[in-house]
Order: sequence, then C-alpha cells, then structure tokens
Amino acid sequence: MKESYRTAFAEATMIVVAAMMLGFAYTGVMRKGLFRASSPSSPAAEPEAIASTFLAYEEAQGLYIRQRALFVDARHASDFNGGHIKGAVNIPLSELQENHGILESLPKDRLLVVYCDGESCNSSVELAKLLYGAGFSNVKIFFGGWNEWFAHKQPREP
Repeated sequence: MKESYRTAFAEATMIVVAAMMLGFAYTGVMRKGLFRASSPSSPAAEPEAIASTFLAYEEAQGLYIRQRALFVDARHASDFNGGHIKGAVNIPLSELQENHGILESLPKDRLLVVYCDGESCNSSVELAKLLYGAGFSNVKIFFGGWNEWFAHKQPREP
C-alpha cells in the first residue's frame, strides 16, 4: 500500500513538472507572461495605461456626435467594407504589422478611437498598443466596437 502512494506521488510530481515546463515553453514562444516583448518606456506596456483608454458606448457616441475623434477600424478590409462606423478609416491590424507607412495618413494630434467587432475581438487593443508605440499618445479603445455600434443603430456605412 505504501509503495502505491509513493508511485502515485512520483507520477503526480512528474505530471506537474511536465505541465510547468510546457507552460514556460508556450509563454516563451508566444512572448507572453514573463517573456512578453514590450518596452517598459512605452505607455502601452503598462496595463493601467491600456485600461484607462477603454471607452463605454456612451463615451464613444459622445465623441462621435461632437466630432472630437477619428474612428479607426482594426478589422480586415472585407469586414470594414461590409459595414463600419460612418467616417471611420480602416487600418487592419495585420496590414499595419507589415506596412508601418499606413500610419502616415493618421493625424498625430487628433484623438483616435480604435475599434473592431466587439468584446470577442482583441484587434483594437493590439492596434492601440502599436499606435502608442508609433508615437500616437491620444488613443482610446471602443471595446464594444462595431457590434455595439450596430446594435444601437448609430450612423454607419455603407
């Protein structure tokens, strides 16, 4: 009986060690957790900096109505062409990573409100981080995104 407890304990220990090794390998390869590749000097590197940039629907709508912001759609061009916030510009996250020249069309002195599909989409957060890293300091994230905008029947194109 004592031997079966020792064997079970040894096997459980090996499983835990193997799981920890796999976890470290995954976070290392994906550059997450301890291995994330973010510059400490970038405001986007601090979780508080990103958290303070989220806008509720009412805030995004108010900025839109008062024309105080340029809305930036982080979705793929096909999604953007299927419908977007009226007046928004499309900067797909995947294209920005390949072509930083796209940012030259954005005014650095204007408030940018980045959005994607909504809570199920993280492209707006990733695009906001890249914009911060490129020197845009006035960036907000409308996390409710296109889905919430559409649900409230707000101005849209096409």
